[in-house]
Amino acid sequence: MNLGVPMIDWLRGAGLVALCAVTSGLGAGPVAAELRAVLVGVSDYELDIGLADLQGPANDVRLMADVLDRRGAGSVTLLADGVEGAARPTRAAILGALAAEAEAAQPGDFVYIHLSGHGTRQYDPQGDETDGQDEVFLPIDVARSEPGSGVIPNAIVDEELGAAIDAIRAKGADVWLVLDSCHSGTGTRMPVSGLRFADPQALGVDLLPAEQVERAVVAPTDADLPGGYIAFYAAQSNEFAREVDMAPEGEGPEIYGLFTAKLAARLDRVEEAPSFRQLFQAVLADLNDTTLSGMGKLQTPAWEGTLIDAQLFGGEATESVQRFALRGRQVAAGKVHGLTEGTLLALYADAFDPPEAAIGQAQVTRTGATSSRLQAVAAGCEPRLAAPCASMGALPAEARFAQVLARPLDMTVRLAPPRDLATGVPLPGDHPVTLALAEAVAASPGGTGGYALALDPEDYEVETLHDGTTLWFGPQAQIGGQAVGLGWTGAPDVPLTALLERIGKAETLARVMGGLAGQQSLLDISPVRIDSRLRAARPDDLMPPGAQIDIFAECQDALFSVQDDPFVPLDGGEDLKQCDSVQVRVQGLSQRLYDVNRVHIDSQYCIHAQYMPVEGMTAPVGLGDDMTICADCPGDQYTAGAERLFTIVTERPSNAEALVLEGRVENCFAPSRDASRSGVADAAVSRANAFLQGLAQTPHTRGAMMGATPVSEIWVTRRDWRVLPRAQALRQAGLLAGP
Repeated sequence: MNLGVPMIDWLRGAGLVALCAVTSGLGAGPVAAELRAVLVGVSDYELDIGLADLQGPANDVRLMADVLDRRGAGSVTLLADGVEGAARPTRAAILGALAAEAEAAQPGDFVYIHLSGHGTRQYDPQGDETDGQDEVFLPIDVARSEPGSGVIPNAIVDEELGAAIDAIRAKGADVWLVLDSCHSGTGTRMPVSGLRFADPQALGVDLLPAEQVERAVVAPTDADLPGGYIAFYAAQSNEFAREVDMAPEGEGPEIYGLFTAKLAARLDRVEEAPSFRQLFQAVLADLNDTTLSGMGKLQTPAWEGTLIDAQLFGGEATESVQRFALRGRQVAAGKVHGLTEGTLLALYADAFDPPEAAIGQAQVTRTGATSSRLQAVAAGCEPRLAAPCASMGALPAEARFAQVLARPLDMTVRLAPPRDLATGVPLPGDHPVTLALAEAVAASPGGTGGYALALDPEDYEVETLHDGTTLWFGPQAQIGGQAVGLGWTGAPDVPLTALLERIGKAETLARVMGGLAGQQSLLDISPVRIDSRLRAARPDDLMPPGAQIDIFAECQDALFSVQDDPFVPLDGGEDLKQCDSVQVRVQGLSQRLYDVNRVHIDSQYCIHAQYMPVEGMTAPVGLGDDMTICADCPGDQYTAGAERLFTIVTERPSNAEALVLEGRVENCFAPSRDASRSGVADAAVSRANAFLQGLAQTPHTRGAMMGATPVSEIWVTRRDWRVLPRAQALRQAGLLAGP
């Protein structure tokens, strides 16, 4: 039976999802308490039902039993004909063994399920399949269908297998399902022995060719189940799962499932337990290298599940290594994987090779949705926008995989030359404000953030406006005709170079974090859910402009008025006002430990950071204090203008200190206490410094962040909003006249 990528409905009951919805690391389980297994091999079917016998399933079971024994499996149930000590693989025995696993499983256990045998399709009597057909595995006691029923007696249908897997996951155990069986999506019969496909017509099920075309159904996962899962399928929907003779030349036949044999060989090569992703990529490459005389390319396996970046057979998190297959100068990854033109990749001969075994580097020259074109580059290549590295000729002939090293990111902070607030006309070049800004930009050393400052009238991210007395800076320096953002009056005790350094640091951090948020792969979803929420104050609780205002009393009363109002999602792009509340909540979705940092860049270009660890599958909790918006607070603390909020999730490797940005990135004030206020040690402070130093050393690459500190993965979310001046907020609410 083929259960490839289009065959989503096969494990509908198990909650499997389409490949493009698989998450990276999501749902990975904790250290396994026990490795358990159910191995099923069905070879010798009854003669009167018309199925050809198979020779490989018994050998598959023996082979996998040996592999699991070497890995210390505590319980292995064998259901196979022709295997000593194994039970007969009947329908009742198979389902009974899976039920026994659900009964015995404990949280943290890892259950491996292997099915080798014939598979096919039949009509769906329940009517819950969109294509009107069930995918079925055929036990040894399968019988012919009654005329007209379209249902194969004793076959195990997809919903039954899915429910059995769900029952195990419900106990908190992780499940790895391997299916070395197939069914044809076209109904074509090939005159080749050793195919694990049963034609439905041989069992009395007369499916029309049109009815045998597979229709993909994306079934939602059951997020409430504590256990994770991963499934490996032997072949795609238009291919056959094959049996091959693995005996040395001149010796008797030793028939195995091709996929099982390649899988077992790779498992025996694993020394430091890589991820399921690395294992799958290696097996896929091995199968692509295998051909039989006259057969051309063989089968292409597929996978589904939440454990793809977890360690094999359960355990600690891996570094979520994602390597993509090469075909000449083409790499099987594109925009949906986060690749852009200029992305730098390391080249490897094997999916299991350690990072230091790279045999070359390449750079993306052209990218599509799912594939990209590469050119070989020297090891010193630094990926910059619009400046590709020189080509070094052909890629190494032995290169078969590529892994992302760094993505390009332009770190020049561009400011617009100043314009008059009232007219919008640029100030003359000899205007004192224009001269002062140009002089300060030229004198800026770029700070320790690796950024450079430049004046650019066309392509800028910092707007500058002059209202006659004050020069204003901001992503948007006016709202409703009123200047907002960071103001400079020319006072000698506040040098303009100091304000530009503040802007440079804030924009550098925003550029890097924004680049990470924008380049995140669709297949790499954060293992910590981030919810930004808003509870808006009532406009009629605010004082009018010009009134004698006690800011603290005003917001205290306004917040009391809405204390029973629900928070609503803050999606970004909203207009906020005085006394609104912003809340960030986080929820762990896997059993691993993650560091979560909240970085808020206010309208004054001041950076505020708060940190918390998230471990395990948690209920939503607040990340840092709720923020009360202040549009016109006294002093140079906080005013109206554009603001940005980033949340940074990083996986914490084993035996590593926390990555705490709190107390490390602030640029407007010295924290009242150092980072130890969060209960972190000096080593954690050093790790945060190394993280930030990596930005300074190579600010134009995402890879620099990974190389400077042992962060295996990083997920960034971004929310932008505007804080309206008081008058503008009341005008929008219809409480104040004027445009």
